[in-house]
Amino acid sequence: MKKKIIIFTAGPAGRETFKLINEISLFSKNKWEVLGYIDSSKKLDGKILDGVKIYSNCKKFKSKNIFAICGITDPFKRKKIYNDEIIKNKFKIPNLIHPKNIIPKDLKIGVGNIIFNHVHLSFEVAIKDYSLISNFTDIGHNSIINDYVSIMPQTSIGGNCNIGENTFIGSGSNIHQKIKIGKNCKVGMGSIVISEIKENHSVVNFQRQIKQKIN
Repeated sequence: MKKKIIIFTAGPAGRETFKLINEISLFSKNKWEVLGYIDSSKKLDGKILDGVKIYSNCKKFKSKNIFAICGITDPFKRKKIYNDEIIKNKFKIPNLIHPKNIIPKDLKIGVGNIIFNHVHLSFEVAIKDYSLISNFTDIGHNSIINDYVSIMPQTSIGGNCNIGENTFIGSGSNIHQKIKIGKNCKVGMGSIVISEIKENHSVVNFQRQIKQKIN
């Protein structure tokens, strides 16, 4: 029997999530039926995208048997959607993991995580809740990924790293082993991180930190 799921939102990451769900159904015993996208844009309401309808709100789907996932890369927007829409309306929340990834038996994982194809997870990794891990990412042993983290493609995270809540890591970044990144941080695309990043900072290129106001 297929599990029924809705996707927040209809942007690029939402569509990538739709593609992931279809690949899970194709390559594993877990079968999903996408009931629609939920997107607040009035311009999109009622349109058909990827063969499913876009709805401006989730009122139609209030049911204890429906799952919901948020496919959006901005950690703060994703957090708001989970709190205001998904958790508030008591939807079931799955983990979506591409079936071609090899998942270690000792992985500790929460709920609401999206793990795309070609992600390598080493031993004793912990992924908490509501994070998004993109293609061709490598996460080293004993590393911790906290809530609402977004990791873009081709990122390498060394062993014994701790990535703080609400942190965004841009494509092609390299995080040296034993690095702690505080909460509410942004790591720019292609950055090489060789020392601790304090919370509420941005890093661009070679560890140049910029204090920033986050939300």
